[in-house]
Amino acid sequence: MIGRIPRWFLLVGIVTATFGCDNVSWGGMSLSLSPPPRDSSAIPDAPGQEGPERFEYGPLLFAGVREGDSALVVPVAELVDGMLRPLPPGEPGARMAAQIQEERLSSGQRLTVFHGGTRIGTFTTSTPLGITNEYCSPRSQARGRLELVPSASEAQRFLALGEGTGGDWPFGRYQSFVAERAHRNAIQNLAGVALNEVRAQWPAALQNIRQDLQLFLLPGDEAPAIVASFLFQDQMEVGPAPDPAYSLLVMGEPAGRQFDRTFTWFRAVEPEGKGAPRFFSSMDWDQDGEDEILLEVFGAESKWWAALDRENGSWTVAFQDPCGTPEVQAASMEGSQGGQR
Repeated sequence: MIGRIPRWFLLVGIVTATFGCDNVSWGGMSLSLSPPPRDSSAIPDAPGQEGPERFEYGPLLFAGVREGDSALVVPVAELVDGMLRPLPPGEPGARMAAQIQEERLSSGQRLTVFHGGTRIGTFTTSTPLGITNEYCSPRSQARGRLELVPSASEAQRFLALGEGTGGDWPFGRYQSFVAERAHRNAIQNLAGVALNEVRAQWPAALQNIRQDLQLFLLPGDEAPAIVASFLFQDQMEVGPAPDPAYSLLVMGEPAGRQFDRTFTWFRAVEPEGKGAPRFFSSMDWDQDGEDEILLEVFGAESKWWAALDRENGSWTVAFQDPCGTPEVQAASMEGSQGGQR
């Protein structure tokens, strides 16, 4: 399991809402990650050599965004025994980012590409782009060529691992879903109940503050789950937000002809600071038989990554870049059934 982060305001609960959609099948997949031991500190050059210290690190999880036939990728975190370990901030982070650029994202490097937990192709670096500071820790980035299975032509966001990491991944069956009116109504009902639970200020129209809605399939399910982000007096971008602003992410999973609300993220700008999340992708990177979920989170000055993991039937915020942790101790609340399905 991924290491948990204790200081976070989250709600995990179950509320039902009706929906209607056609059933689909899921092929499933298995991941096997075997990173080498890693010393968390930098290791010096050999005696007699001059130059910056080098870092020892294992496999990296990458996130990518498609740009036509090409894509832009950045590392999310290091994978250590299936757990995500954050990249260092500040000057050490800049040195490590430069090393990752040289060793993992130089021209011609290949990554295995996944979407929704399924292998869908490869990414080959063509243009290293140096270090970006749009994240709270410096990160290398690169643009490259995507080669995808024909069915994955609509995929816009994806996760990736270094080619050969953990073995040879078979290609899976890519599936995409279109949100219907029933999905939109269901997620809005679940969001409304969540806002009442936290006694948040209601917008004039709840549907007007929904800024992201996605459907994705979890292993073992025949129908897709839904996840949506609602932002009050805020935008899904890096930038300040006024004190009354808040972010709400709600996830609903199919249960018969209903959705159970199995995870809720609520974060108020006052006192926790801006942290507006959206669903990025899912993948079983810790090889426990269940997918983990990666969230992209937008703050007032930078953005960062967070990850959800299911533990004892409940989804929890199991990883987050350190800059995303609120400075105040937030309350943790669970629904009456603890988010169990």
